[in-house]
Amino acid sequence: MLEQGALIRVTQKLMQELLQPGIELVDFFQYVLDQTLGLLEFDVGWLLLKDGDWVEIVAADKRHADDVGRRFLINDCLSGQSMLRRDAINVPNLATMPEDFKHIYKSPSGRAMRSELVFPLLIGDDPIGAFNIESDREGAFEARHLEALRLLSGHVAVAVALARSRQEAAALSSVGLDLSRQTEMDAVVRSVLAHALAMVQGEYGQVLLREGDQLAVRYTTNRPPVDLNLTVDVNDSICGLALQECKPIIVPDVATPDYLVVNLMPGETGWKGDLVRRATVRPRYKRALETDKSGMHAEYAVPLWSGDAIIGVLNVETPRLSGFTSQQRQDLLGFAQLNADRFVEGLSSLNPELLMDLLHQALAGVDTTFGQILRPDEDDLIIEQTTGSEHIGTRVALHKSVTGRTLRAETPHYVADVAQDPDYQRYLGEEMKSELAVPLIIGEETIGVLNIESAIPAAFTLDHARILEAFAGQAAVAIDRTRRFESQKLAEMGSLAGDIVHRLNNPLGAIGMQIDLLKRKPFYAEASTRYPYLERFVERVEGDLSAAKTTIQELRSAAHGRNARLAPMPLKAAIDEALHRAGLGEDVQVKLLLPDETLRVIANDRLANVFWNLFDNARKTMPRGGSLVVAADTADDDRWVIVRVRDAGQGIEPWRLDSIFEPEEATPGDPYAPAHGLGLWWTRAQVESFGGDISVESEPGVGTCVTLRLRRALG
Repeated sequence: MLEQGALIRVTQKLMQELLQPGIELVDFFQYVLDQTLGLLEFDVGWLLLKDGDWVEIVAADKRHADDVGRRFLINDCLSGQSMLRRDAINVPNLATMPEDFKHIYKSPSGRAMRSELVFPLLIGDDPIGAFNIESDREGAFEARHLEALRLLSGHVAVAVALARSRQEAAALSSVGLDLSRQTEMDAVVRSVLAHALAMVQGEYGQVLLREGDQLAVRYTTNRPPVDLNLTVDVNDSICGLALQECKPIIVPDVATPDYLVVNLMPGETGWKGDLVRRATVRPRYKRALETDKSGMHAEYAVPLWSGDAIIGVLNVETPRLSGFTSQQRQDLLGFAQLNADRFVEGLSSLNPELLMDLLHQALAGVDTTFGQILRPDEDDLIIEQTTGSEHIGTRVALHKSVTGRTLRAETPHYVADVAQDPDYQRYLGEEMKSELAVPLIIGEETIGVLNIESAIPAAFTLDHARILEAFAGQAAVAIDRTRRFESQKLAEMGSLAGDIVHRLNNPLGAIGMQIDLLKRKPFYAEASTRYPYLERFVERVEGDLSAAKTTIQELRSAAHGRNARLAPMPLKAAIDEALHRAGLGEDVQVKLLLPDETLRVIANDRLANVFWNLFDNARKTMPRGGSLVVAADTADDDRWVIVRVRDAGQGIEPWRLDSIFEPEEATPGDPYAPAHGLGLWWTRAQVESFGGDISVESEPGVGTCVTLRLRRALG
């Protein structure tokens, strides 16, 4: 029996622990769970905390100690459902639990449990976690257990609130110093978003900066970052609402036109606030990737076997109203069986290149362009390769997808009209449900928006808005300071670049005109036939002229801060093109150390010019010849590719390395070469616009190594 005196003694002990200075939350959670275990006489139990759209086990009974650290989507477990409902869930008999719970119940290891009780941890109305206890007896949990957990959960919530308030104060005091150290816009917006997500325990977000009546995505957590540089209309977007209201905006459900304006005011005991409900004519949420699947009509999913086990699912879709013919479905099934060993190899080693090759072959066989390869993982399917814009690693619940039905039934599954299928998911990987947008304001000017999203409905509270509004002031100051610094720098560079463009355009135009006149001469056809090298020479000159004009245009764009849209680019192709254009000559020995796999990085068409500039610099530092080594490999973090360009040239003096990327700092070894010092400045600007970084190491008389860190395209 649960004694009132025992409960009081336990709560007193918890209060004593709670009042200890510098409380360690992890130890406190385990202490709470251990005390609760002895008090309520349950068999197994966990304590979970909300982490963005996930819940994580932070304490467990001794038998399940290995569960600590496991994570579940908040809407895909009973603990998460308890948080979302902000109410307890009591399941007297797990064998006859409601259907809504069966597909998300996570059974513990060991002996079978009979009943379960979940109680949410709340700070005010904000769910932060849950107690989850189970028993091997049916109907084990009664009203007194609920009251005990209600009291205990209050102590845990207080502990978390205290810890978070200390962390918030420390973060706000240190973030200004961190941002003040950054002088580059890309670095500032990355820091702003990272700090913001940490403060609200978020996972998805963007920083958007205002450009007239548009907001442009300057940084994003999406990988690959296909929405980078995406623009939305101030007058027709959720972020635009934050600008128009000049206050934080909470959208509990992005599918509806309703939104909440956050009013925060100082109060006698701290702060107070309220939410004013408003609505737009129609929902304003913009799905940047929705075009991939918006017109799909039919879907066909085939299980991938390894012996007697299914290791994955091959899924294809088509916009054709006729869908897939029986012959096409039979051919795809045959392709999966014929290439079973290759699918096993690709999925077991998670080889994206092999999986993409198999996917392209499969799609060609059924005359469509959209498809995926998915791998089962407990109650989910994980997208391991796709030709669409879904994020690699996106989880698809088995119980609510066409591919999940294929896995459960262990047979191919065909849907002739996906519009009539309740399990079809049109926006995988971008199913955001709620949003918090906070304006970035300097004086009377709103310069942008800090935008946080969640896959959980109504995920954001007044407290989240308060924290981010306090932070947004510091973020706006840092962005505005960096913007002014860059504007001054670009103005200086624009003047210099304009002078260079003006000086080069006329002679380049004259050369092009003379080449054109030469080719029009009557003797040219005969001369080029008689002397084949003449035609090759003219073609080379025309190619170099075209490259020079492209470089000038890129220099002008860089000086004005304009960047082309990013996309996955093959790394080796860019390096090969740059080497071909650089014309290093036989006296420079080139060695390529590139992995066998086809690496792709996030960049744009200027990637080849980045490498050309590095190779051209290397050539100038080795007028008598030497060696050039280009090596590439993936970093410890597989989201990055490290490329090193090492020459055996004259090197750079140590005192010049700190300013080597600044304008007017030239490095050519040829004393007669033009030296405006814009090459490495432009190169760094491009690499950073890709979301990467660049560094230089050099030793006089030995050589120079330039290291690029580029984002890897995993899709």
